[in-house]
Amino acid sequence: MTLRSTSQRFAEDTTRWVTVDGHKLRYHEAGEGPALVLLHGSGAGVSGWANFGDNLAVLARHFRCLVLDQPGFGASGRPEVYERNYLRIAADAVLGLLDELGIEKAHLLGNSMGGTVATLLALEHPGRVDRVVLMAPGGVGVNILGPEPSEGITRLMEFNAAPSDEKAMGFLRAMVSNPATLTEELVARRLEAAADPKGRAALRDAYATFYNPKLAEPVPLWARLKGIKQEVLILWGRDDRVTPVEGALFAARQLPNADLRTFARCGHWVMVERKDAFERSVIDFLNNGL
Repeated sequence: MTLRSTSQRFAEDTTRWVTVDGHKLRYHEAGEGPALVLLHGSGAGVSGWANFGDNLAVLARHFRCLVLDQPGFGASGRPEVYERNYLRIAADAVLGLLDELGIEKAHLLGNSMGGTVATLLALEHPGRVDRVVLMAPGGVGVNILGPEPSEGITRLMEFNAAPSDEKAMGFLRAMVSNPATLTEELVARRLEAAADPKGRAALRDAYATFYNPKLAEPVPLWARLKGIKQEVLILWGRDDRVTPVEGALFAARQLPNADLRTFARCGHWVMVERKDAFERSVIDFLNNGL
């Protein structure tokens, strides 16, 4: 059996479905123990499995892992029209998942946009959130040195405006420090997913809410970080071109109970480029705290 078919079989065996607010959401479940919800970022060809599929087997030895396709991404359904900021729609989906599974409290691990959702949940639903891992979270750091928007966000906006394989590849290259990380298999999976018209529309519509002043948060998340009382582990790639690493320093100073770890030779995808170190860091923190 090939590595690819083994991965595909694991994905199929762990696939579950739940209905939240009338929409079917896909998630992958594996392992026993404390609940851990893993939240993917945004981008071309993104899904819960695309982000965390290669980490699931290791993390599932320690936790009951729930890898969610957030509304509109992967195979999950979505509202036809986003009438609220997408971050709130995604946060409600996480709460709905926990409610449906009878889980009172869970650890959260969020990458990029998923980290933003995890931050919002920790702030506004502290009784449902245990420890939090934020991996290069969007909207939490403040970019004080590099250009705005960053290279990675610029590539993503170009893809949103006129999707193509070429523009999807431009985005993927901006995600990593070492181009060799983009294996033929990884690129093929991402480009296939990025070609899905429903996924493209979901990505475009979610980002439209971020830039709609009528749907903006009255106080930005970065200005509310001191209100998070949970223990937080911040993980950031030193060579991140999507959310530059200087944002990590701001977040670490603002969060009252946070440790920061940066990774050399690593871009935005810590869980891919520094897989083993990422998994060790997450397991140690969630089991033992700061």
